Amino acid sequence: MVHPLIQKPQFGLMLSLWVISFAGCTTLNLPGFNLSPDGTKYVSSGAGGEFNGFDETMTETIYQKVRQAQAENAIVFQVGGNEDACKVLPLPPEGKSVFVSTLLTQTGVLNKIGGVDVTLYRSSPQSIGGVRMEVEMAEGGRIVRPESDYALRPGDRVFIERALGTKVGGLLNTALGF
Repeated sequence: MVHPLIQKPQFGLMLSLWVISFAGCTTLNLPGFNLSPDGTKYVSSGAGGEFNGFDETMTETIYQKVRQAQAENAIVFQVGGNEDACKVLPLPPEGKSVFVSTLLTQTGVLNKIGGVDVTLYRSSPQSIGGVRMEVEMAEGGRIVRPESDYALRPGDRVFIERALGTKVGGLLNTALGF
């Protein structure tokens, strides 16, 4: 004999909702079923492959400059959020490497701005904005730490802004009258 509750149509709906509530929010991953055209998983511009939204430093103009840099064996050098301060700089011929620390020294940005925060966006076919690579800085944002002094490749975008510590220090000095 079947219980009378099981015979009601609402029972099926309630049972389905109960099962779904305990199944979690995982996606179905069926073998042989992949939505990406090249068979790889999507890599976002966020660190660690996580989706953190769109990168606010990437605009259409910057995107066009990155494409130009890829074609011309160059990099994109972007200071702050200012598109006018964004330049395409050539890399040396094959076999010679340029590192982030060398770029900062040769452009003179450390003398003009002071301490900086640097982010390298490495060009990638899986991510429009590029893969975000933080450049670790020492001594108030004036020296690149060796473990993150990346060699630059064609199509890389180096985003530079004044270090937060420098901004806070400037405000503190102004407030205290130094």
